[in-house]
Amino acid sequence: MIAANTSRRGFLTRSAVVGSAVAAAPAAYVLRPGTAYAAICSCNNQSCNCNQTCCDGYTEFCCTMTGENTCPTGTIPAGWWKVDGSSFCVTNGAPGPRYYLDCNAAPAGPCGPSGVTKATDLCDCSCADGDCNNRKACCTAFRYGQCNQQVACLGPIVCRVVTCTPPWNFDPTCTTATATDNNTRWHHRPCLEKPTPNRGALPAVFNNGVWTLGYQMTSRNKADTHSFSFGQPGDIPVMGDWNGDGTHTVGVVRGNRWILRNTNDAGPADLNFEFGDPGDLPVVGDWNGDGRTGIGMRMATRNRWRLRNTADPGPPNIAFRFGRASDTPVAGDWNGDGRAGVGVVRHGFGDKNRSKWFIKNELEHGRHDRAFFFGSEEMSWVVGDWDNSGTQRPGFVRPGGRWKLRGVGPAGVNFGGTEGDIPVPWQAAHWTPGRLPS
Repeated sequence: MIAANTSRRGFLTRSAVVGSAVAAAPAAYVLRPGTAYAAICSCNNQSCNCNQTCCDGYTEFCCTMTGENTCPTGTIPAGWWKVDGSSFCVTNGAPGPRYYLDCNAAPAGPCGPSGVTKATDLCDCSCADGDCNNRKACCTAFRYGQCNQQVACLGPIVCRVVTCTPPWNFDPTCTTATATDNNTRWHHRPCLEKPTPNRGALPAVFNNGVWTLGYQMTSRNKADTHSFSFGQPGDIPVMGDWNGDGTHTVGVVRGNRWILRNTNDAGPADLNFEFGDPGDLPVVGDWNGDGRTGIGMRMATRNRWRLRNTADPGPPNIAFRFGRASDTPVAGDWNGDGRAGVGVVRHGFGDKNRSKWFIKNELEHGRHDRAFFFGSEEMSWVVGDWDNSGTQRPGFVRPGGRWKLRGVGPAGVNFGGTEGDIPVPWQAAHWTPGRLPS
């Protein structure tokens, strides 16, 4: 039975597969449960029995092959499907959807009208690791097509990743068009229960109401990008995990009005409220370690900070003095304790206009904990967990889009750059599989 929410493309694809299955293996398709796609006994160039896992028609999980539940180097997610009511993805005590993504390889030959070829230099079609008890790898020339649609030609599916987080929340190229295959409900591997690391902070810029997010760093330290409109010229951009789902998403501050969105795409604000006074400088951080980004303002004419633990209207939860009113305010988890501290950047030291950072771990009156020189007055300032170490570090961005990140090698990161860009690093979702709430 074709699911009610299957797309037209999915229906046509399934119809074609059903026809092939009935023609090639009618008894298997009629007598045993499962999709037509999985009904054809094909053991992928190896001597396996039809009842072994390699022959069931599905592709192996990436963690079996690489140890990590992520698309391996040389592949990209090209589409996804879900199962409903999965016991592996429980939210508020109830089974929820579980999402499967296909990681397609780069092609080594022409694709033709299908957009996929079996030819790739990355691997050959076989049971994963040559084991009949593993599903196949690098065999299926197919794509659901909801992710990376800008890539017209791809190789076969190398492996699958699985998550309880909707794919579009951590890869902006993935659309919300739904495909469902509940026959994969019990597909699982012990390696899926192991935590998968977050990606480190990624570059992003805001320019006159248009956001450009880097979502995948390439081998040459350049970022593939995703752009959309949110906000307007003159807004101050901010990014944070406003709802605690693990993804940093966009927001703008207009005067003292905070306009925030829970997904990285165009659309109306999810949160819209006032906090602070017009002219104050906004800062954001997880002030209390609860996994949500709070908001804050450093007053425009004084060194007084006013912070709130949640992204909503109300009085400040924390207020103190730190630095000078002429300093540039910053915030970050400087010591890796899960709570953001504050800092200031002070300019004009020496004949090279060097900049000095003063950072403080505790949100209270008092002296700084550390001070160091980094960058110069001409730079834009950023803070992020660049290497996913749990500690946030300073960075600066030169005109032209060269990001220089403290503690992450000498080369820096190229991220384009046009006049008017305001840099705003962001953190991608932690999409650990298994029972992680969606």
